Amino acid sequence: MSAPAELPEITQRELRDNAGRVLRDVSAGESYTITVDGAPVADMIPHRCVTRRTAVPRDEVLAVFAGLAPATHDGAAESAEVVDDSVHDPYDLARVIGEFAGNE
Repeated sequence: MSAPAELPEITQRELRDNAGRVLRDVSAGESYTITVDGAPVADMIPHRCVTRRTAVPRDEVLAVFAGLAPATHDGAAESAEVVDDSVHDPYDLARVIGEFAGNE
């Protein structure tokens, strides 16, 4: 990118009155320094097009996961001990504090 002093200056009013032309110029590669009352406030430069990957190559994915330990079958048994999958009312205060009907 050029230094601000090297860019042609364009006033705020000129930008407002000729926005279409200025944007076409910038789209074509031109850059400007926008001024307000003679003071530079912004640089208008062409947008950098960065292409985004939509897919990751298979070899790259395998390389990332290559260092991980293989999954074991005991994982299901361990998670059964940790996870409470019983059905209860989450708003039942008696259950939360341990006071159940009949256990008094």
